[in-house]
Amino acid sequence: MSQTVTRIFTFDSGHRVMNEQFKCFNLHGHTYKIEATWEFKNMESIGYAIDFKEIKRVFGQFIDDFLDHGFIANPDDKHYIAACMLENSKLWKMSLNGNKYCNPTAENIAKEIYLIANYLVHDIKTGLRCIDIKLWETPNCFVNANEDSLATGEKMNFMESRENQLSSYKLLKGELNYDDRKK
Repeated sequence: MSQTVTRIFTFDSGHRVMNEQFKCFNLHGHTYKIEATWEFKNMESIGYAIDFKEIKRVFGQFIDDFLDHGFIANPDDKHYIAACMLENSKLWKMSLNGNKYCNPTAENIAKEIYLIANYLVHDIKTGLRCIDIKLWETPNCFVNANEDSLATGEKMNFMESRENQLSSYKLLKGELNYDDRKK
């Protein structure tokens, strides 16, 4: 038997799609909406596998800290990356291809968010694991990302680029116990 939990978040970010010959080549932004779904097999004795507040505290805060009101860039977009760094602006460079060409399309951003969610909010004891990210780029357009969405090497490239950052963040956030019987 398995069950799922879903938590919704929003964030605002700018991006552009390099080499696209129409309007998405220009700098622009979106209010993205994330529907993140985790599956679990077992529950804690308190009655859930994870508290929704814990998902927000760890995963939601990561999104706020690193993506919200920032610029998501193709690693080859040197001019805009330099401008962000010069202004000390929040910058997220896509990591699916290591430090190589990877456009911040909704499809690619969703894959990175999926990998972040699965790393930060995961529990072997309950079998909790992220199984799906639905990323809305506009009120009318969304993409889904899950384990089957990842091309060969994307997870490895992402982890080589981001594992230290994610590991440090997860350690910093620690674990909270929501069951007062376990004081």
